[in-house]
Amino acid sequence: MQILLLLILCFSTQVWSQAKVVGFHSNREIIVEILNNDVYPSDERVLFISQFEKKIVGFGKIVSKDMTVVPVMAMVRIDELVDHQNILNGDYVFPLDKKYIDEFQVPGFLSLTMSSDRHLPSKYKELPYYGVFTSDGHALDKHELLVGLVQLQYGLTNNLTIKTANALTIDGYANIGVKYQVIRNQHAKLSFNSLGALNVKQRDWIFQGGGTLTLPTNSKYQTHFIFNLIFDPQNLKGSNTEDFNLFKDSEIRNIYEYITDSWNRILLGPTYNFTLQTVGGTLSYMWVWDSFHMSLGVGTRDFTELRFGTDGYYPQFDLFWRI
Repeated sequence: MQILLLLILCFSTQVWSQAKVVGFHSNREIIVEILNNDVYPSDERVLFISQFEKKIVGFGKIVSKDMTVVPVMAMVRIDELVDHQNILNGDYVFPLDKKYIDEFQVPGFLSLTMSSDRHLPSKYKELPYYGVFTSDGHALDKHELLVGLVQLQYGLTNNLTIKTANALTIDGYANIGVKYQVIRNQHAKLSFNSLGALNVKQRDWIFQGGGTLTLPTNSKYQTHFIFNLIFDPQNLKGSNTEDFNLFKDSEIRNIYEYITDSWNRILLGPTYNFTLQTVGGTLSYMWVWDSFHMSLGVGTRDFTELRFGTDGYYPQFDLFWRI
């Protein structure tokens, strides 16, 4: 009877997990036995689930597989351990997929947003921008589309995104921009962006250039250093962009991002305005669903202007779909 129960337990574990930890190659590399190779392609990111508590203990990436043996054996690099937990022999290994993120109620981790996994909803990906129009983020994935109040973006590749500013288009400016991500890893992310706009009737042109450097602190926090340079040969007061309060000033932003357990974001940080030579800042909360994002907050270009309005403290609202 004991042997029969043991066989049933082993069989049910294999059917349920399809892969499990069977050994350790080093303190950062784990040997995993894969029962269904089709579910675990090379370079797949995976979740480690505790065999006892059925919750996430870490995540990693498949770096190599031995196809000459049955079952297939894989070497998995540990990217991060959750709450300093340990991965044990017999722990389950699942693909990084929405089904298992939901099933095991995986809380928000910025470390999980660093890959360009097309099969994951945008909820689990890096933000394309940070709730403020002049805080452009990193590139979309290939063939992804972003539709928002102020921008349209499309991913030509995993590193190259083209974009246009809706506000400028409505204001009579033909415009197009690009965003290129040059670094994307667990230590840093770096992107550069530019946008050119021309209003033939007003004989006014605008050029914006900038970049974003992201430095993760831990699995819940990361810091974004953002700079925007605005070049406009015409008098700003004669430009229609005044109506939208856009493309007015060159600035540096420092935005701190915190990801909640429900994958929403808190975004805050100071801004230095080169044109006005003032220090301001922003504070916003972004709700994130599978594809829809909405943010609400407050901003100012000068902390000392204690009043409401475009020259003091003003509300910030944005929404977009990433599909």
